[in-house]
Amino acid sequence: ILILAAAARALAGPAAPETAPEIARIEVGVFCALQAMDRMPAPGTDAGWIHVPTGEVGFHWPDQRVVPAAIGIAFGVKATGIPGWASTAAEARVFRPGRKVPEAWKTGISDAGASIAFFRFDKEAELDPGLWVFEVWDGDLRLYRVEFDVVPAAGLPEIVEACQAVS
Repeated sequence: ILILAAAARALAGPAAPETAPEIARIEVGVFCALQAMDRMPAPGTDAGWIHVPTGEVGFHWPDQRVVPAAIGIAFGVKATGIPGWASTAAEARVFRPGRKVPEAWKTGISDAGASIAFFRFDKEAELDPGLWVFEVWDGDLRLYRVEFDVVPAAGLPEIVEACQAVS
């Protein structure tokens, strides 16, 4: 029965995104992230820091939640709070396949514009195929949960080739 349940889950793909009432809008997707970015300390991550975009991030493949595992590809979530609501002490959590403890860092979400939580593949050791889960929490309140299915690069060659073309 467990094998059948796992097979059915794999065929179904990532679950639909879930949001709390405090979230007015959510966007998900994949983008080529080969440009230089700033860094911010994030001791709750493997690297000890996270990328900080120096400009607006647009998803080259909006609504795409199947991601090729290739260096320079990034995927994530943009969220905007409802009018009049803000959290300056939220925590982003990324659960990688086979790990029980997420990578985590401080973030904020408000009605002033979209905040982004994303993962960019920088090293071969990060190319973990399987289910990746992004969550943002404000204390005990989960603001959103989004699943991504990371697959071998050969599974989505059009995305890998497009990102290599802009490098």
